[in-house]
Amino acid sequence: MTKKLILLSCATAILAVGCVVVPDEGYYDGRYEPRYDRRYDDDHRRYDNDRQRWEYQQGKNRVELERRKRELERREWEQKRQQQLQQQRYEQERQRLAEQRKRLSEQQRKQLEQKRKQQIEAKQKKREEARKRWQQQRDAQQKRWQENRKDREQRRDRD
Repeated sequence: MTKKLILLSCATAILAVGCVVVPDEGYYDGRYEPRYDRRYDDDHRRYDNDRQRWEYQQGKNRVELERRKRELERREWEQKRQQQLQQQRYEQERQRLAEQRKRLSEQQRKQLEQKRKQQIEAKQKKREEARKRWQQQRDAQQKRWQENRKDREQRRDRD
């Protein structure tokens, strides 16, 4: 296996050196001159054209990628903005409802307090009226007793 590898390496080296050392035509002074290589200009232009096409395509791809990236960032930003606006609206609505509940409970409390005051006043009024009636009845009864007593005393004095 080693022999085959060495033999193959030598053959490749000889063929490569032979092609470089002995050009196809003309004079050889040891230097490489591209004018002796007819395919060099065509290959070089083709390579340049391929390279330019590849660079142009890479540039287009990069621009397209940047555009997509900006579009994605813009969408994400828009979604975040929408979410923030929605969150703000939700918070405002929640605060409004809380204030409304607070006002309602305050109104109910005031109404209940007013109702209690009215009930207390009504009870006090009833008590006062009942006390006045009772006082009047008592006064009337005392007056009758006194009249009866006077009548008895007058009858006794007459008799």
